[in-house]
Amino acid sequence: MNNMEQFEQISFRGRVAYSICCFENALKALNYDNNDWRIVLNYLWEFTSIQYLDDWNDVVVEIIPENLMEFKTYNEEEFERLSQNEFETLYKLYLNIDDSINALLRHIFDLGVCHAYTIIEGYGESSLNLLGELLNFMNVHDFPLPNIEHFLKFSISENRGWGNRFDGTKLSKILLES
Repeated sequence: MNNMEQFEQISFRGRVAYSICCFENALKALNYDNNDWRIVLNYLWEFTSIQYLDDWNDVVVEIIPENLMEFKTYNEEEFERLSQNEFETLYKLYLNIDDSINALLRHIFDLGVCHAYTIIEGYGESSLNLLGELLNFMNVHDFPLPNIEHFLKFSISENRGWGNRFDGTKLSKILLES
């Protein structure tokens, strides 16, 4: 497992980006068709470049499988961001997924909102603890962890711990595939 002390130096945006890369590694390990997950990944990666966390929070809470699957049709809920086509696509996709996918998306969501409306103090212990839980989950399920080296450039000293905005899709192994 990666040394958690290294994550102390990585910004909050960098930590969330790392967790999304963990999710991508799990998708690959489970041999899912990567194209099926582009909707989910495009929304997840918005975290690294979005200005207002509420926009990310609103859509990610909608795409967590256990939340989306509460509804059989699009019209049963007033979705903030998901289109009817996206809902129907994800509903079909989620019908036969591994439980670990729901758990990982929940971990990413919890991590992404843990510093909402707060100033990140010290090393951002809340997000470090949640990231540690996600890494333990990855290890328990034998999902490979991403290389931390790609994330060390996202410094906790930037933007009050949040880190500067960046295009996280450049870190994506799935979205960069043609």
